[in-house]
Amino acid sequence: MRVFLSVGLAVCTVASAQLTPVPPPPTGTPSHPFFITKTWIVGGIGDWDYLTMDPTARQLLIAHGAAVQVVDVETGALTGVVRGMRETHSVVLDPQGSFGYISDGPADLVRVFDRRTFQIVANIPTGPSPRSMALDPTSGLLFVVGSQTTPAAGQSGRQAQATVASRRASAGGGDGSRASPRGGPISTVTVIDVERRVPLAQIALSGSLGFAQGDGNGRVYITVSDRNQILKLDAQAIGSAVHRIIDMQSPARTVGGQITQASAQPPANPRNAASQKTSGAQAPEKGILLDWTPGTKAAPPADALPHVMALDSNCQRPRALALDPVHQRLFAACTNMRMVALNADTGRTVAALPIGIGADAIGYDANRGLIFTANGGNSGSLTVIRQDVTDTYSVVQILPTRQNARTLAINPSNGEVYLASVIYGAELNHPPINGAPLKISAVDSSFQVLVVGN
Repeated sequence: MRVFLSVGLAVCTVASAQLTPVPPPPTGTPSHPFFITKTWIVGGIGDWDYLTMDPTARQLLIAHGAAVQVVDVETGALTGVVRGMRETHSVVLDPQGSFGYISDGPADLVRVFDRRTFQIVANIPTGPSPRSMALDPTSGLLFVVGSQTTPAAGQSGRQAQATVASRRASAGGGDGSRASPRGGPISTVTVIDVERRVPLAQIALSGSLGFAQGDGNGRVYITVSDRNQILKLDAQAIGSAVHRIIDMQSPARTVGGQITQASAQPPANPRNAASQKTSGAQAPEKGILLDWTPGTKAAPPADALPHVMALDSNCQRPRALALDPVHQRLFAACTNMRMVALNADTGRTVAALPIGIGADAIGYDANRGLIFTANGGNSGSLTVIRQDVTDTYSVVQILPTRQNARTLAINPSNGEVYLASVIYGAELNHPPINGAPLKISAVDSSFQVLVVGN
């Protein structure tokens, strides 16, 4: 027998009150406040990550454990499942509406699936542990953010990590034990040509890279949580630089002190790239490995070098990003319970407001001028921020949700917000003895979507 535990809903007002919000907190709720209108029981097992809204098909896609669940937002019914993966993290949809891309972390793959049949049609190798992704339609490139590592951890067995270490050593880093001039981890960004479905390059960058967000017009932004930074990437410039390097290189050719172990030319059959195996420290199907961390000899061209936007004290350890492309404003949810609005070009902070604890996703509703942060810490809450004019923002509501409701998606047609959560319970068939604590765990069959509307 499993007993379900009710988690009290409360707002973390004490912690928020300790902050000095800019502008001041609201004095009342909006005339039409948001509330949880429906709950859809989706089921399934495993942990979950990002949610993606398909406004054309009116479907919500949820990266949930080893599958991606597809929910009809008109009925709340589970209408499809993309299976055959190890652990999914994020879903990106192509602009044409035919295919989607799923990051499968433990498999070091991006899975391509048909959005009509929900069948996987291709596998694209990536760097270690891919999670967040951003697709730039102007260049046709998919940027896949991988996990962090230090070169000293290259003996873990992941080829990309070992190659970063060896290349840093050949570039003047001694035994390769240092991470970067500033210390700390190194992350990888895999650049994928989505038309040919081949990885062009793995780019090693300093810092703990996290969430990626594209503006749809050639720029990609990535959080660097351990350095309180946001990287701005020029997709077209990076694509051009990578192609120039590919054109210059041949098997085992040395370029600027960096040795490429295998040919950078794409495989003859790009759709079957994942099935091709070769020897060497860097398998060709993973693309060439470029070390763009500071201090390396083979520095990227100036126009391709990611631009670092340093955040001020208002934001500590940024976790998630959303974008207002019309006004060129970038919104970052930060670990210190702040949302900051930034000039997307310069990185200058134009506003900072309090949010809840544990925000792992932020969304912008351009049709209504609203920003939402999913705060999964404590009892859970949804912060609603109104954008009155370009640089005037105010918190208009804090809606209690549920513990661990930390990711969200917005339906642009009706303004609904979707959050995923699960009920926690205790198994009492074998109760604890000798004063042991009661074990609380997620009830897999209770996985659900909270529908928020007004």
